[in-house]
Amino acid sequence: MGKIQETIISRFDGGITNDPRDPASNVARMVANFDVINHPHKMVPYRDSEAGHDSTSSTSRGLQNFAVALRSGNYVLYALGEQDGNAKSEVEYKALTTGAATDLDDDDWASPSGGDQSGGSISQFNLFVWYHKTLKLYMARDSQYIWTHAPPSTADTTALDLTSFTNIAQGLVHSKDDILYIPYDNKIAKNDNGSWTNAALTLPTHLYITSICEYGNYLAIGCASLNVVGHSVVYLWDRNSSLTTLSESINWGVGTLQILDVVDGTLIGISRSAGTTPILYERIYFRAYNGSYAEVFKVLDITDGGSSAASTLPIAKQKFDNRLFFLMDVTLDGIQRAGLWSIGRNKLGQFTLVLERTVNNDTALSTGAMYNFIIVGDYTFIAYDDSAGDDQVSKTNDSASYTATSIYESKIFNAGDSSLKKDLMGVTVTTEAMPANGQIVLKYQINENIGDGTWTTIFTNTTDDSVSYSVPRQSGLLPTEYKEIAFRIESTGGAIITGLSFEEEVTGKRNY
Repeated sequence: MGKIQETIISRFDGGITNDPRDPASNVARMVANFDVINHPHKMVPYRDSEAGHDSTSSTSRGLQNFAVALRSGNYVLYALGEQDGNAKSEVEYKALTTGAATDLDDDDWASPSGGDQSGGSISQFNLFVWYHKTLKLYMARDSQYIWTHAPPSTADTTALDLTSFTNIAQGLVHSKDDILYIPYDNKIAKNDNGSWTNAALTLPTHLYITSICEYGNYLAIGCASLNVVGHSVVYLWDRNSSLTTLSESINWGVGTLQILDVVDGTLIGISRSAGTTPILYERIYFRAYNGSYAEVFKVLDITDGGSSAASTLPIAKQKFDNRLFFLMDVTLDGIQRAGLWSIGRNKLGQFTLVLERTVNNDTALSTGAMYNFIIVGDYTFIAYDDSAGDDQVSKTNDSASYTATSIYESKIFNAGDSSLKKDLMGVTVTTEAMPANGQIVLKYQINENIGDGTWTTIFTNTTDDSVSYSVPRQSGLLPTEYKEIAFRIESTGGAIITGLSFEEEVTGKRNY
């Protein structure tokens, strides 16, 4: 008998690893539709999603950005979209309640008025921000104007003429001075309780601003280069518009910096290197500012899977529960992974990346178009373009429904040496007591088939109240004489996974 090696996986909060042979036990090649951060020793499925907007409405469609704002004494969820068929901008809203019309548990939205909200002009959907001092929502249109909606009024007005702009990003109200800052092209306009300064800051003309965030007393300003081989830059601004110098300029390296924010006091930036002639290999870079420079701590190498565009990274972002959430569509190992992702520290202090939610359960995002999202409590809304080219919104199901497949794809295991042959002696998946509709499916890949998208099923467990399911070698279902192996666990019906364990016998040796 050869050497027997047992592997037990009981912690899952390491997230998605760059290296499929990472020695850390808590990492995976992919984890999706599971909460693995709040429960490090188990994988808890999220509820599935359902329609979050009536896209068949004859009056409105195409919601593409969200904000929470005050309306008649209560905060409500607003959405910025367009009217059906005429490209006219429109604002809609729903209550942050359940059990009534136009609230979180249905797909209906209320309209402040029956007409278009921007005078027939086309919105630039990246900007949609609430400023509590002026009691207004701020948006952009016509590549020229900042316009406002003042709840509950139905009248909308032009607030600022920027003359023209090519790129505009999301604004924010800085907590240190209670001033609204709106970035566009290489400039920042500021609004102090209705008084505008434009431009309060002007940056070099070869840059355009993609993302801003608070960084202590500073406003951190993420900029991409108009030069396709230029580096991105992050500036730290003390918000003093009377000075012509900035506090700090940080070279953010290659790639177009799309998302910038602070997690656990660390400035995090996500960049995409793709889509231009000099780029042979698409990559997503995750960098952290260590006080001296922007250090890469994770890279995703993107494969195109036969498509011409293998990745999209919108500038949409939200900090929630001490993690940075963002939308991303990437093709990894030939498989499309699209949805709402998060980056942040786990309880071990490691920065971890997780695909939190797919866009529309198990339905693939064939167009790759995701617009924006918002998390309000336990509800998540995602605006996207479906396979028919129609704008849709998905939202968290208000019922305890778990039809979407939650998946865990392990790293590659080789019992310490990929040159030696092994037999799988037995494998076990442990769970919390299986719910009535729960199902666990365990699959594997070996050797050159790892990463090709094809999996072989070992077992399907639907036994109510069971807490483990095992398959031994005698079953004839387990692979033999392999050199490397990876596992995939699929959960539906609310089944919670607590562990994966297996035994291998090393049966071969080198020919020397």
